[in-house]
Amino acid sequence: MWWSRGGSERGSVAVTVALAMTMLLGFAALVVDIGLNWAARTSAQTAADSAALAGASTLLADGGAAALLTVNGALTDNGIALPGVVNWATDGNEGNGEVVCWTLPAGAPGPGANCPDGSNAMQVTTPAIEVQYAFAPLLGEATRSIKARAAAAAGPAAPNNCVLCVLDEDDEAALASTAGGIDVDGGGIVVNSNNAGAVLLSGAGNVVADQIRVVGEVDLLGAGDLLPPAEGGPPVPDPLADLPPPNALPIPPTPDATPARDITTDTTLTPGVYEHITVEAGATLTLEEGVYVVTDFTAEDPGFRVLDGGVVGGDGATIYLACADYPVPCDGDGTRFRLDPGSNFDVSPPADGEVYAGLSVFADQGNTRSQQLRGDVTLTGAVYAASARLAVFPTANVQVESLVVVDRLTAASLLPLLVDYDPSLDIFGYGVPVLIS
Repeated sequence: MWWSRGGSERGSVAVTVALAMTMLLGFAALVVDIGLNWAARTSAQTAADSAALAGASTLLADGGAAALLTVNGALTDNGIALPGVVNWATDGNEGNGEVVCWTLPAGAPGPGANCPDGSNAMQVTTPAIEVQYAFAPLLGEATRSIKARAAAAAGPAAPNNCVLCVLDEDDEAALASTAGGIDVDGGGIVVNSNNAGAVLLSGAGNVVADQIRVVGEVDLLGAGDLLPPAEGGPPVPDPLADLPPPNALPIPPTPDATPARDITTDTTLTPGVYEHITVEAGATLTLEEGVYVVTDFTAEDPGFRVLDGGVVGGDGATIYLACADYPVPCDGDGTRFRLDPGSNFDVSPPADGEVYAGLSVFADQGNTRSQQLRGDVTLTGAVYAASARLAVFPTANVQVESLVVVDRLTAASLLPLLVDYDPSLDIFGYGVPVLIS
């Protein structure tokens, strides 16, 4: 009986072990192969994110063809094998991966849309990664194809980037609207200040944009409001921090033979370094293409100033606001750009491809003196004053048809300050890329 029972038990053990092994193999497949699956998905998503970010930045700066080459390089660097088809990224077949580009605020197009120049957003669907399972073949599945998708955008219109960027990190009223409000079209507003009163609205005008992000808090003292309401989030980096000063350009501007200019009659100036430029009533100043460095500030000759009745015209010009010991960088108050009520400034910025493309006013990054727009002003290029307040208190419309990137901003006009950014503009390589999905 004892041996008989033992033989029976040995048979039971064999069955139990066989069942246990099946369960163990199942668990092994679950643990090991799901781990392989997870690792492949993570790798594919990392590659998609990297390719979308790199491609979007290149797209804005160099166009669609260059962006597609950048995507190929980023995928390869992240271990993704590219299909043998030369035009895999734009052939309309998502089965082997696909890349499409478009212009925000529109949504992503379908497969086959290609990457037209002028786009500022890109979506990358990776070619498939083939995962070879270790244990799952015993349960009927040997491999699986895994792909990932990511979309990124670059430039001011991208979500969480800014058309109106207020860089100061701790001041009260870093953004202040005391009368007619601020109306931003083509992108968002970011206020970096973490102060409890980072944004001050004390007038009746609203502050309006596609998106408004404030690191600190908003103080509403009047009838105006933020539309939409402010979101939180991290500060935005200075999008133009890498711009070189004029003395670092391939052909830097040189001192003019007559550095102090009081323009009293119709005059044409060539690019160069000037102590001050003042345009009097009844005079018209024409600026030739290039960079105009202004260095000095006094009560009588405050930098670049256009008085009531003065007119400035020209094409392809940037005003650079330096300090008296230029080309030494500023470390405090430098010179000022000021347009008085009744003045007229109609100067287009440098064209695409130039270092300062799209830039009308560029204050040295250490220049802390406030810049002033006081008249009926339309600037077709960007205003950049990373360490200075921009004060807008005109008697008529002030419109900037580009970016405003300043340390602080005060808008004190009865009419709203208008910032109207065209996402198709090529602005000096401004391309901080962000993931949008």
